[in-house]
This record gives sequence, C-alpha cells and structure tokens, in this order.
Amino acid sequence: MDRRGVKVRKRLLRGALPVMRLLPLPTAARLVSGIGRLEHRMNGELRQRFDAVVARGNEALGCDWDVPAVSNRLAGNHILWRSRDLLVDVASDARALAMFDVAGREHLDEAVGRGQGCIVLTSHFGAHMLPAHWMYRNDYPVKLYMEKPRSVSRFMASKFDHEGPLGQDKLFISRAGDAADAAGSILRAAKALKSGKLLFLAGDVRWKGRLTAPARLMGRTFTFSSTWIALGAMSQSPIVPVFCRVGDDCRYHMEFLPPFVLPRDAQDESKAGEHAQRFLDLLEDRIRRHPADSNEYLFWDDEYAAA
Repeated sequence: MDRRGVKVRKRLLRGALPVMRLLPLPTAARLVSGIGRLEHRMNGELRQRFDAVVARGNEALGCDWDVPAVSNRLAGNHILWRSRDLLVDVASDARALAMFDVAGREHLDEAVGRGQGCIVLTSHFGAHMLPAHWMYRNDYPVKLYMEKPRSVSRFMASKFDHEGPLGQDKLFISRAGDAADAAGSILRAAKALKSGKLLFLAGDVRWKGRLTAPARLMGRTFTFSSTWIALGAMSQSPIVPVFCRVGDDCRYHMEFLPPFVLPRDAQDESKAGEHAQRFLDLLEDRIRRHPADSNEYLFWDDEYAAA
C-alpha cells in the first residue's frame, strides 16, 4: 500500500533519525510510530482505508479485533516497517541489542551447530529486517537471499560489500532475471549453505513462473515462491522460522522456532504447496494475534492470486 508522499516522508524520516537516535531507542521508536498514528488521526481518507482493510482482515480470519485501535497502531507500525533497521544504526552493539527481546535462540544455535548451513526462514511480518540485523550484530555468518533491500542502515549495508563467489553481492536476486539467472542463483545459495553460511530468505513472497506453489493466506490463494523449499530439499540444511514484531514496549520481540529438515522430494510440484502452506499457517497465526504488525498483508491485491 503506497501512501501519497511516501518518498518525501522517507527523506524527512532519514533526516530526523540521527537526532532521534540520541534518545533512548524505545523512545525513538515510539516517536517514529507516532508520526504514522498522528497522520492516521488527521487524514480522514487514510484512516478510512486502513479501517476498511483491517475490518476485511478481521472478517476473513474470524477474529474480534478492535478495528479502530488496530488501524491506528498499524499506521504507526507502517512507518517503523518502512524505516527497516535505520533506528538501530548505532555504533554500540550493546545499545542496539538492548532493543531486542529474543526467544528461541537455542533453536538457531542448535541448527547452526549441525554444521550443514541453515536457512533462516523469515517473512514480511512485523520488523522483518531486524532478525538479520541482530544476527549480524552477533557475528552469525548470515547472507541475505532476496532482492537487495533499500533504505537499510549503514551498519547492514557494510555487510554487503564482500566480494567473491560467496559474496553477498552474488546472492541478491532480481524479479527481472531469466531462468538461467534463477538457476545460477540457486546454485550459489546451495554452495553458501554447504560452506556453513546462514541464508536469510522469505517464505511469503508472491511470485509467478517457475519454482512457485499455491497456498492460502487470510482466506485467499496466491502463488508463492518455493525457492526456500527447493533449497531446503536439495541441501538438507535445517530450516529455522523466525518472526519479529514490535512490542508494546517499542522493542523488537523476536522468536526463533525449532528447526526442521524437509524431505528430499519436498520440491516436487505435487508436494511443494503443503510445505509452503505449513509456513504460511504459522504466519497467519501471528497476524491473528498481532494484526498491527501485519504490514502489507491486509492491502494485498489479486495480482498473484492463483488461477
């Protein structure tokens, strides 16, 4: 969902963040969120649109959300979501890491300890780039396997500079790539896993063409990228789902779930959908419980609806 003036807002936010980061970071997060909440209160057209999609999601999921309250908080969290990890772009690791409340780290460490690489399966729920930031801060050998993210911290961007066959620049993907590009990209990702790297990639990316599978989210069927399924089946690396939301304390509440390994035939066309659905069910459960962290899901259109 694109708001009018998003680019202007981003520039203003980038200018204000260095000053905000001088404050305690939870306070800064509350101020950033407050920009979106105030806009929601002052802009009737914007408020009506948020209210409408929240009401639609509430009905689709059979929930009992307080629609006006969720709508206002979602508007605030949208600003935090668009700011990626810029809020924690500070020199002190201790100060940045104090913004995180982490559950299930033992699951990640167990998977890493197997020595077979690890797929950290993320989504666009909540503060979706923050798990990668946290892993960088904790010196995990993580690589992003996704389109190159924009508007990230200088700290994170500095991790993109490494060259070589397993360098981060070789693992960024593009929607404009052809079949040969996709095949080469998967081979590089598989080599990264074999070398013991952690691959951070999303399981909720709507896609068309090869390596896709139909699955349902919030009562609608879309086609999703099944690249993570192909990589997991091919590499036999453990997969650790992660979710990160913005708590009432304006800190990042992150949970790593127990690792699992896909069967080798998981990438078969007849089976990929059930594995995609299993992850999306986990995602939908978080949307039910924390709708203000649903980001773009409530605004999805039918572009990637399954035929």
